[in-house]
Formats: sequence, C-alpha cells, structure tokens
Amino acid sequence: MTGIMLIASLSVANTFVLGGNGQGNSAGATVPLEDAEWTVMVYLDGDNNLESFALSDLAEMEAVGSVDGVNVIVLMDTYAAIPGTHWYLMDGPNEHHIELVDGVYQSHCDCDLVAGGCPGELNMGDPATLTYFVETAMASAPADHYMLDLWDHGGGWYGLCTDDTGDEDGVRDSLSLDETANAIDAALPEGVKLDIIAYDACFMGCIEAAYENRNVADYMVASITTVPGAGWDYTMFLNYMHLLDKMDPGLVCEVAVDAYIDSYEIYCAGAGIGGFPYVSCSMMDLGEVDRLVGVDAEVGVDKLSDELLRLVENPSYRGAIESAEAQTPQIQFKGEIFPFADIGSLLMLLGENIPEISDLTEGTFDLLRAAVPYSESITTDLGAEACLNTYGLSIYFTQSVEKYRESYGDLSRGLDFAQDTNWNEFLDLFCMD
Repeated sequence: MTGIMLIASLSVANTFVLGGNGQGNSAGATVPLEDAEWTVMVYLDGDNNLESFALSDLAEMEAVGSVDGVNVIVLMDTYAAIPGTHWYLMDGPNEHHIELVDGVYQSHCDCDLVAGGCPGELNMGDPATLTYFVETAMASAPADHYMLDLWDHGGGWYGLCTDDTGDEDGVRDSLSLDETANAIDAALPEGVKLDIIAYDACFMGCIEAAYENRNVADYMVASITTVPGAGWDYTMFLNYMHLLDKMDPGLVCEVAVDAYIDSYEIYCAGAGIGGFPYVSCSMMDLGEVDRLVGVDAEVGVDKLSDELLRLVENPSYRGAIESAEAQTPQIQFKGEIFPFADIGSLLMLLGENIPEISDLTEGTFDLLRAAVPYSESITTDLGAEACLNTYGLSIYFTQSVEKYRESYGDLSRGLDFAQDTNWNEFLDLFCMD
C-alpha cells in the first residue's frame, strides 16, 4: 500500500562483489545440504527502489553460502536488473550467482534445481507467491529448523513487501499482515510452525505483527524503527550463527539481533547514518506475545484497552492519557505518519499518571518483558533528542486526527489485534473526541 513507500530508505555503503560463474559447488559442498539443521529462507523483494540493496544482500549471503548444517535459499525479484523472479540456493562460500557483463546483469539461477524451471515474473505482494515460496523452499531444502526472512519495505500494521511491477495489470501490490500470516499457514504442514519469522523491513517490531504471527512461528525478530536501506548484514549474521555451539532457535534469534546491531555500530556514531539517529532490533517469544495481549484476561493489553476506553471520556483522565502519549517516544522518522509508540515506556507513564490502573500497567509490563526476552539498540552522540528509549515492542498510538488512520480498525483488513482487542475503539474515541 502507498503508506509503505513513504518510508525513507537510507543508503549505507555496502560492497557488492560480482564475479565467478555461479555454477557448480565449492569443493565438498552439497546443495542442498544433507541432514541440514537449519534452512534460512529469504523472501527477497527488490522489485522497487531497494533493488540495489537486494543485489548487495544476495552477495552477502553468498560470501558464507550453505555450509555446516545451514541451507540458505532465496527467491529474489528485482525491478529492472534481472528479468523475472528467480531462485538462488547458496553453494559453498563465494560462489556468485550474479555477474555484471558489459553493464548488463547476468543471472545464474537455481530455478531448475529448486522448482523445475524459472517461475517467470512473480508478484511478491501476492500472498500466493509467499505460499509458493515457503512450500517450495521447505521441500527443496529440508531441515530440522526453519527461519523465514521477509525482506523489503515495511510499515508495521500497514503491511510489507511492496512490488512495483505489481499484479497482472501492473498495479503496485503489497502484503497485509493478515495475508502474510495466512499465506505462511497455508504453506506449512498441519501442526507445524516456523521456528523464526524475521523481518528485514522497517517498523515490523510491533505488537500487531507479532500477534498476527503467533500461530505460524515460535519466535520473531524485527525492528521497531526504520531499517536503513542496507538492511541486515547477512555475512555477519550467518557467521555469528555458525559460531554457536548449539543452534537453538532462541540463540539464533539473539545472534540475529547482535549481528544487526554490531553491523551498524560504526555508522551510528557521531551524527548517525545520514542524520538517522538510531537502530534497534528485538527478539519476540510469540507464545508470550499472545499472553501479553491477553484476550479476556485480567492483565494485558486487551484489559488495558478496555480501561482506557472507559477512562478516555472523563476529562480528568483524558488529560493523563494525553500526557502519557505526548511523553512516550514515538517510533517514527522525519515526520512520516507512522506513529508507533514504545509499549514499555507507555505502560510506565500511564501507571504514573493514573494510579488506579498502576497494578494493571505493572502486570502488563511484566508480560512485556517475557514477550521480548532480548532487545538491543544504538543511538548517536547527538544528545537526549536522539536517544531511543525502547523495551523492544511498539504499538500504534497517536492522539492526532491527522495521523490516525481509521483503516486500522477496518475488520475487512483481518488484523487480529484490532479484531480481538478494543485498542482500535480506544484510538477512535481518543483521536476523534
């Protein structure tokens, strides 16, 4: 949707190594790996203005390859560099699939090996494409554990994975959260979940996305902030993963967070990346996220929604809520209309401003800490105004009628968080009153 494309994607120097024929495996490598412990599946949607970063990130994956029990399989779509959409199954280290010959990109894809032929031009914003990707990747590169990485523009509850080539009529398309979760569920065998769903995309570290994914994955890795255009450093992530003595899903999530933060540490010094003041990444336990939302429970975000809906019509309480909203760090970038608030900071401020709900906010804060067991961030040296105070999970929150989007509560969108809680009803009243 158009809101996703409003996000500014920041350029970070990233070397894209071209060369090699991309055909055949390095000595001793078998593709796909036999008896693999993990398969990392990357849905690489570069059919938009992130195309150059998609090519760079593919090269970062190739630098490590599929080795030591970890398969890396990619479905990549570009805007103009490479016609069509193609499968790439990483070989051994430094086996390159893309060449630049006389100024023209040449693709040495693995479509025959993975899918019995090239699939043509796919719409990465179509949930059917995501289902096809997960089904085919799991069948082609079986493993004990699976990580799905969704790569592209993101907009929190607005959705993700914008495809500028779009549908059969050429209309730009993207995936809603509901479409994404349903597409994954359709691809998974009955009773099976992904071990990890990860987002190399802006603003996806929100409770709306985490709650939507509770039935398709055990863990989630995402950022509550804008992700710079270069995204994850895949060479660093895969190398960190291989350093683990035991590739437990929780530990893989932790090294994914560490690799992301470490890769930006040098860039976030001083004035930051092009003035961008912070990066953040979190691991979410989706079973605990379900308890944090706590539908019909006596503690949790659902109960908080009910209480705020009751209190907001009282002028004395309304002022306390407005004060909490105004003081909560808003997770947005350069005035973009993505008003996501840090849940932990919000809970503390609401408890301080409205003592009668302090037991509820404290209990909900405890649930938050269980739901986000690992979170890291970096801020610049610009002072307090650049400081990101985060507990690792955001929620859609604003008191501005200009910024609020009524479509948040549109049940036809299928957003589970809006359907199962009164948060959208609270926002409707809070913003419109």
